[in-house]
Amino acid sequence: MSNFTVNGVYSYTSSNIYSYLGRVPSSSTKLKEAFDEFNITPTGKTEDLKKLDRAMYAEYSEQVQNQIENQKGEKVVPWAGLCAQIGVKATGDYEKDYAAFNNAIKLLSQSAIDGQAMAYFAGLRTEASQVFGAANNSSNTPTMTYDEFQIQFLR
Repeated sequence: MSNFTVNGVYSYTSSNIYSYLGRVPSSSTKLKEAFDEFNITPTGKTEDLKKLDRAMYAEYSEQVQNQIENQKGEKVVPWAGLCAQIGVKATGDYEKDYAAFNNAIKLLSQSAIDGQAMAYFAGLRTEASQVFGAANNSSNTPTMTYDEFQIQFLR
């Protein structure tokens, strides 16, 4: 167990730091920087670590909340990236986007003169059948069972 000294006077044990912050800084300087960043005046008491933990958590929570707020107005369109590959801007309307994609890929395929381009467009068609098909699938059946999910994360 090591001690971290802040301002040359206040000492905190690594076990106390870990118990309140969940990690130990790499040096006393890093601990001092954290106190300074969150405007906490060290006193050498464990209450300082509690305050630091609350301040760090509050900042993190605010960042997450801001990300959520920024994403609320955005509609996630699963086929947007696929459409962008051929110059079609996805609107989020399944029928319109699917028709626009098919029209664009048909025109592009007709102008393809080499085998590589034709193979590329065939690959896009295959990807489109998966992306648009999955988006149009009305079934709420998960793609993997709960047991498979557990195995994936518990290896």
